[in-house]
Amino acid sequence: MRVGLQTWGTDGDFLPFLALAIGLKNAGHDVTLAYTSVDGKDYSHRKDVEGINLIRANGDAELSKTNPYAIDAKPGSFKEYSILLEKYFEPLTETMYEASSELAQKCNLVIGHSICHTLATASQKFNVPRVSVALTPLIVRSDNASPIGVNLGTIMNSFLWNVGGVVSTQQWFKAGKAIRKREGLPPIKSLQKEVFTSDLLTIVAASENLVPRQSDWKEHIQVSGFLNLPSDQYELLPQDLQDFLSDGEPPVYMTFGSCMQYELEASTKLLVEAAELSGKRAIIQSDWLKLNLKTSSKIYRAERLPHNLIFPKCNSVVHHGGAGTTQAALLAGKPSVVVSHGFDQTYWSEHLYNRGAATEPILKTKATAQGIAARIKHLDKTEHIHQKASDIGQRMRTENGVEKAVQLINNLQLK
Repeated sequence: MRVGLQTWGTDGDFLPFLALAIGLKNAGHDVTLAYTSVDGKDYSHRKDVEGINLIRANGDAELSKTNPYAIDAKPGSFKEYSILLEKYFEPLTETMYEASSELAQKCNLVIGHSICHTLATASQKFNVPRVSVALTPLIVRSDNASPIGVNLGTIMNSFLWNVGGVVSTQQWFKAGKAIRKREGLPPIKSLQKEVFTSDLLTIVAASENLVPRQSDWKEHIQVSGFLNLPSDQYELLPQDLQDFLSDGEPPVYMTFGSCMQYELEASTKLLVEAAELSGKRAIIQSDWLKLNLKTSSKIYRAERLPHNLIFPKCNSVVHHGGAGTTQAALLAGKPSVVVSHGFDQTYWSEHLYNRGAATEPILKTKATAQGIAARIKHLDKTEHIHQKASDIGQRMRTENGVEKAVQLINNLQLK
């Protein structure tokens, strides 16, 4: 079967789709993956894209120099998402629709990031079935959970979903609405029902051990588990890092992932100072070649390391709360200190804290080196947080999100 996938966002949105694309390719499908990178990345040179057709749908929009995490709005709020879509989705809509149309015309099935409005339009225009993939459960309606992340009871939750649904459908994706009108398609009546989810199949790419399936989700909404890239069995940790690891107690791993690039020097200084104040050995991931910072021998300066290899060797992980890093820390059974920068990171940070696998989260706008260091030291006194993270990780390691997602797709009864 010819399968087309489309995603939009940063590494945290591309890499899970690449993992699913690899799984589908290995299952015998002819796979094309279209992506739009808000930070301008070109993934065509990754060795793991071999055998997958790539479409880079970025057009001429220059977005990579602007910081999506500097939006003047409460992190994780409706306003923040509204501004994000206006500044980082709207300018790329036409280019994304070109890619969506190409996928819909040459594939038997298309699979889209839940935010990919253009793929929903193309699938309808060219009459090709569509699967939606939600990388955060918060985007799929359940009256058992609130869209603002705080459970207010089913009645109030339902009210907020209804209001949010009406307002978002009216305000979001203006360029996409113009395309639908141009193509002779009716307006979207509900983003929740027609874009974010698919009546054919909606895959929630999260772990049921971390986020249980909601009881009011219908059969077409299924939880797969996180979509992880296959481990490179030949990849090894650098020898100097192996020497560092063997030369003392397990270190704290510190990273803000793709968020780092927008405030590289300030973010790296924050992590360095926090590590020094904590008194702990640390591995800090940053783009060190662009920096002129001095660090002590207790800090290992890492450019990029495979999380599945390094996290198990660490004591804890300080990170931004991205879905990928969150689940990598849990898979390794390690507790987290989360400094959320925005969007779904606030959801994951609160969720980790509420599940007892992390310290109280910090918003990046309020983060200080002293606050991060205090949380790192707090973990030394709270064995139950380590134990909870270990317990969740042990159960998560029995899952295979890509395998289950591929099985769900293969089981579809397509005309």
